[in-house]
Amino acid sequence: MPKEPPNKKLKQTDQSPVGQKKQTARDNESGETTQASASVQKTMAHSFKKEVEEGPSKDLQLEAEEKKHTFQFCLNAEPYSVACTTSMTVLEALNTSDIFRDEKDKKKNIQKEILIQRSTRKFLKAAVKTDFPCCLIEEDEILDINFIQKDRNSSTNQQTTADSSLLSKRGKPETLVTFLVEKEGGPTVKRLLKSKALRESVRYVCVFAFKGEEVETALKRDGRFNDVIFKKHCGLSESGTEIKHEFSSPVDDLDRKAFQVVVISDNNQPESQEDTTCVKTEPNEASDADAAENAGPSQNPINTEQEKQQDGNTTKLTNPSTKRYVVKPIDKSEETLKTLRDQFKDLLETLKQRENLKNKSEVQKFFREEYQKSVENFLEAKKVRDFMKLSNSVCQIRVGGEAVGTGFLLFDRFILTIAHVIGIFTDLTTVNFAQYTAVFDYEDKDSQIKRIPVKQLITYFYGKDDSDRHLDYALLELDLDLDSSLVNETEYPKLLSCYSPNPPKRGQICIVGHPGEGVKKMDPCIIIESENRLKAADKHVSENENLFHVMKQKSLEEKWDFSAYENKMTYDSCFFHGSSGSPVFDVDCNLIGVHTGGYKYKEEETKTWSVMEYGFTMQPILENIRAQAKIKGLHEIVNMIDKQLQ
Repeated sequence: MPKEPPNKKLKQTDQSPVGQKKQTARDNESGETTQASASVQKTMAHSFKKEVEEGPSKDLQLEAEEKKHTFQFCLNAEPYSVACTTSMTVLEALNTSDIFRDEKDKKKNIQKEILIQRSTRKFLKAAVKTDFPCCLIEEDEILDINFIQKDRNSSTNQQTTADSSLLSKRGKPETLVTFLVEKEGGPTVKRLLKSKALRESVRYVCVFAFKGEEVETALKRDGRFNDVIFKKHCGLSESGTEIKHEFSSPVDDLDRKAFQVVVISDNNQPESQEDTTCVKTEPNEASDADAAENAGPSQNPINTEQEKQQDGNTTKLTNPSTKRYVVKPIDKSEETLKTLRDQFKDLLETLKQRENLKNKSEVQKFFREEYQKSVENFLEAKKVRDFMKLSNSVCQIRVGGEAVGTGFLLFDRFILTIAHVIGIFTDLTTVNFAQYTAVFDYEDKDSQIKRIPVKQLITYFYGKDDSDRHLDYALLELDLDLDSSLVNETEYPKLLSCYSPNPPKRGQICIVGHPGEGVKKMDPCIIIESENRLKAADKHVSENENLFHVMKQKSLEEKWDFSAYENKMTYDSCFFHGSSGSPVFDVDCNLIGVHTGGYKYKEEETKTWSVMEYGFTMQPILENIRAQAKIKGLHEIVNMIDKQLQ
C-alpha cells in the first residue's frame, strides 16, 4: 500500500482527531457519518497495566542498538502514527499512544485480546503477536488493531520466551526472518491454531524467528500453534511451489515467504488415526462432516453423538448415520418442493462463493455454526407460501423505463422506498414524478407485469431525526384506479398490516427485492449482531486480502462506522444495486425494516464487493411519516398509521 502523506491522512497520536466529519452522498447509499465513540473507561486490565508501567525491557534497551523508528496503525478505521525505537516490541510502541491506551482500557476491551495485523502487500493480512519487533515493520504498511475474545486455552498476546542472547538481537532486523503460516493446515491437519477467536479472524499468522535456529524452535516459541504438530512428522509446504521444509530445517531460507503446515509422513501415527489427524484444542469441537470426509475406506465416519440403547442388561452403541427415518410428505407441497429443488443448486453455489466454502464439509459446518436451528424457519412449506404471498406486494421502481430501486405497498395506494432512489440532494420541485412507475409481478423475463404510474411524492426524509436516528425513506402515492387488481388485499397484501415494532437483534431474516435491476428474488440471511460487526468485517478482510488496499481506501474516504445508529440492522446479503428499498422480514413474516445499502467497494470499477449490508428498522420511519403527514394535514395517512401503531 503506498504510503500516504502524514499531513493529509494520518493523525499524530498525541492529538485529538481533527476535521469536522460531514455527511455526503456515496456509493454505499447511506450517507452516514461516524458517531463519537463511547466515553473512555479508565480501568486498566492487570496484564496490560504491567506492560505499560514497566515499559521496554531495560536489558533490551542496554544491549540492542537504539534507532528511531516510526510506523502507522489503524484503530476504528482511523490511521495514526507512532514514534518508537527499533528495540521496542509492537505493544511497547503502541502503549506510548494515548489513543491506543484509551481504546484498550475501555470496559468492552479489557477482557479481550489485542489482534494486530500487518497490511503490507508483501505480508497479505497476517496477524503478529504483541512482542513482534518494531524494526520489522516496513514503511509502506499500516498495522490494523482490533480486539477479539480471549480464548480460555490460549493467549494470542503472550510474550515470546527466549534467552537474553537472542533478545539482544530483536532490535536488529539483519538477525531476524519473518514468514507466514496459513491458519488451515494440509489435508490431514486441522485446528492448527490454539485460539478459536484467532482462527475465525485471520487467514495467516506472521512468525518472526532468529537466523540459525530451526523451524520447530521458532514455531514452539511463537506459542500460537497446537502441540500435536510437533508430535507428528510435519513440515512447511511453500505456497506456489512443491518445496517442503522439515521442522528440523533452519529458518534462514523462509524469509518473506508463505507456508502451509502439512504432514510429511504418517509412519509414526497410530493405525487408527492414519487418515484423521486433527490438530485442535477442544476435543469435542471437530465436525462430524470433516471426520467423515477424512476417514479411510475401511473406517466408519467418526460421530461424537452416538446413542445408547438399553435392552435388558446390554448397552448398544448405534451410529446415528445408520438409523432409518420415516419421511412423510407435506400435503399439497409438491409444487413448493419442486421450486426449492430447482433453486438449490444455484443457491448452494452462491453460498459457497459468498462464504468462501470449498466442499460439502465446510457447507455443513457453516449451516451448523451460523444458521443452527433458525434455518428451519425458511424451509417450512407454510413459511415459503407466506413469503411468496407477501412478495407480491414488492415492486421495482423505474424512471423512464430504467430500474432505479425497489419499493413495496405499505398501505392503501402508497408505496415505500428509499430516499436515494429518487435522489438525495435533488431539488424535489424539479422532479417529474410522472416518469416514475412501480412495476409489480416482474419475476421472470416473460412475466405479465403491472406498470402503475406514480402520482406524487407524499413524504421524504434523509438524515438524522431528533432522536439521532438515521432515516432514509420516500413515501410515494400510486395513480391507482379503484378497479385495479392491486386494491385486492388477498392478492396484494399491504405490508403495514404485518409490521412489527420489535425487530430481532439476532437470528435469521429474509429480504425480497430486485437486486441487479433484475427479476424479483428472495435472500434469507443472518443478522450480524452489533457486538460482532467488527469481527465480521475482519473475517471478510481476511478472506479477501488481495482487495484490502481497496477496502482501506474506501473505508477512509467514507468513514465507515459499523456501530453507528441504534436503528440500524446489519447482515450478510447478496442484494446490491437495485435492491435498495426492499422490505426486510423476520422469521415470522413480520415487516421489520427496509434494506438500504452496504459497505461496498469496487476493484478497478468492475465488480462490486461488500463487507456487509444494512437496513433501518420500521418504527422510526413510520413515526416520521406520521409526523410529516400530520403537519401537511394528511389525516387519512395519520389514521392508517395510528391504527397499526396502537
